[in-house]
Amino acid sequence: MSINKSQGQSVKFVGLDLRSSVFTHGQLYVALSRATSSRRIKVLLPPEPSGSTATNIVYPEVLLD
Repeated sequence: MSINKSQGQSVKFVGLDLRSSVFTHGQLYVALSRATSSRRIKVLLPPEPSGSTATNIVYPEVLLD
């Protein structure tokens, strides 16, 4: 199941393949929060740290009145 399709779902087991980066922090949060227990999450990481990150971008002007 893709991260987008998992929104609103609860699943017993979650497996994440992070060998290629997720699009945003929000997608990572959605993927991790679908599991009914943190013990049921498995994450596949690249063999070596690749230095790739998800940049959290906030536009303050959108948040201000």
